[in-house]
Amino acid sequence: MNKIKTTIPIILLVFSTYVVLHAVGASVFHPDSTVRSIDDIDLIRAEYKKINTLKLRALQFKYENLECVDEGETTYYLQDDKVRKIVEKFIKGDGYTLTEYYFKDHKFIFALEIVIGGPAIGPETKTEYRYYVKNDKALRQMEGRKIVVPDTKFTEVLTNAYRLLKARNAKNFNEVICNFE
Repeated sequence: MNKIKTTIPIILLVFSTYVVLHAVGASVFHPDSTVRSIDDIDLIRAEYKKINTLKLRALQFKYENLECVDEGETTYYLQDDKVRKIVEKFIKGDGYTLTEYYFKDHKFIFALEIVIGGPAIGPETKTEYRYYVKNDKALRQMEGRKIVVPDTKFTEVLTNAYRLLKARNAKNFNEVICNFE
C-alpha cells in the first residue's frame, strides 16, 4: 500500500510536467521534433545560399521623406517574376536598418536584420538578428550568435515580409513602411 501511495504522486508529477512542457511547445518527450527543427534550419540555410548565388533580376524603389523614415529603398530580387529576396534599407533618426527577407515558393522562410545606431554623441551599436521560419511559424530567432525565444520582433518581421511582398505591385511604401510600427 505504501508503494502505491508514493507511486501515484510520482506519476502525477511526471504527467503534469509533460502537460506543462507540451503546452509551452517544449520537445522534451519528442526528441525527433528538435532534430526536425535542426534539419529545417539546415534546409533554410541551404536555400539562403542558393538564393544568394542565383542570377536574379533586381527591381528597386527609393523613397525619402516618408512620414516615418528619413530615406530608404526596397529592392526586390526576382526569379521568373517570383520574388526570392527583398532587401529593405532605411535611415530613421540616428539609426540605419538593413533587412533581407528570403522566400521559397511564395512563403517567407528567413530574415537577416542588421540595426546600426546610437546617440548622436556616443558609441555606435550594431545588432544582428536572424529569423528562421517554417509555415509562418518561428523555428528559431537569434540575436547575434545567441538563440533567443521568439518574441514580438519575430511577428513584426513576419508581417513586414508579407506587406513588402504586396507593396511591390502597389508601390505604396508609405503605407507599408509607416503603418508597420
